[in-house]
Amino acid sequence: MSGMRAVRRNFSGLERRRMEAARLLREGVWQAEVARRMGVRRQSVGEWAKKIRRGGMWALKAGRLGRPRKLHQEQLRRVEKQLERGPQVMRSRKWTVRRVGELIERECRVRYCAAGAWGVLRGMGWKWRGGGRGWKRAPL
Repeated sequence: MSGMRAVRRNFSGLERRRMEAARLLREGVWQAEVARRMGVRRQSVGEWAKKIRRGGMWALKAGRLGRPRKLHQEQLRRVEKQLERGPQVMRSRKWTVRRVGELIERECRVRYCAAGAWGVLRGMGWKWRGGGRGWKRAPL
């Protein structure tokens, strides 16, 4: 994976492309032709057509991407409250992702690996301070 780069996608552009495809489909253009014009696979146009039949053109609007979150807002607030109390709640001198994962499991009964706990921390605005100092709430 060392040679791979993250690619930032233009979600509004992708949505515009789906809407244009929907317009063409409504005009009676064949799916294969829509795929050719839009530069996508025929199977993608078939999926779009199915969504249009089920939910109308607005079914093609961009929604939430990726996996659903494991923790709800209330659970995140509970975890944040414990984090702000300090690592002493886990009988420790500093927050590590492993300890944060243990805290989440204790508070919410949801298990996270270290990478998942890291994502939760970053999502709540916490930053790694480096130098063995652990995690800290980032200033607003």
